[in-house]
Amino acid sequence: MTSFYPVLNTPTTAYTVQNGCGFIDSAYYEARGAVHNACDWNAVTGRDTDLGDPVHAADTGTVVNAGWDGYIGGMVELQHNDGTISGYWHLRDIHVKRGEAVQGGDLIGQIGKGARLSMDAHLHFYVKKAGVKLPLSYWPSTHMKNRAECEAFVRQNYHHPEEWLKARGAKRRIEDLQALRGSPMHTLVNGQDVTGTLAQYPAQGVTVDARTSKTEIYINGLVAVDLPALPLK
Repeated sequence: MTSFYPVLNTPTTAYTVQNGCGFIDSAYYEARGAVHNACDWNAVTGRDTDLGDPVHAADTGTVVNAGWDGYIGGMVELQHNDGTISGYWHLRDIHVKRGEAVQGGDLIGQIGKGARLSMDAHLHFYVKKAGVKLPLSYWPSTHMKNRAECEAFVRQNYHHPEEWLKARGAKRRIEDLQALRGSPMHTLVNGQDVTGTLAQYPAQGVTVDARTSKTEIYINGLVAVDLPALPLK
């Protein structure tokens, strides 16, 4: 079993938890009046520079929830072998469905800006403790206005996401995923070489993940037979 950070550093892009957006971050509460049950990952270049960037399964597990919220945007939850549930919010695209088995490092979605496109692009990542049953879109501060009570609830029901990843020895580079799954193979899409990249074709609703030896095509909201040919080799 191999664990990965939900966003992976590449030779050209690095990710960090945004300032003031850590787990139970006092600066987050002071700015928004809410207790943060997660950590928000963003490219170090900031703003919307990571819009559409890949979001990876943090560990092997099963998709127990995948859906859309009118404010949050795309949401996915994975239940892992120890019962913990990792959550991924504000996705622009979702590449998995409920009941699907995934491996650590699998592409499960892409970073978005929320349903109203009102946020800076980022990934909101949380981990529920084993046995915790809360709705997919549950936001603790909506239900508990007292800060101390809400913080105690979050500590009781959620793991610190970064500590959870570190305890699992999570890998954080695309090279680590390639070492496990093989280096990129030569991939052409309509004559264009996309080897080693996450190639996106928004007009067709198509994403081609050609970053490892296993090239995968993801289609959102369109019927495959209506799409242009995608020759791969």
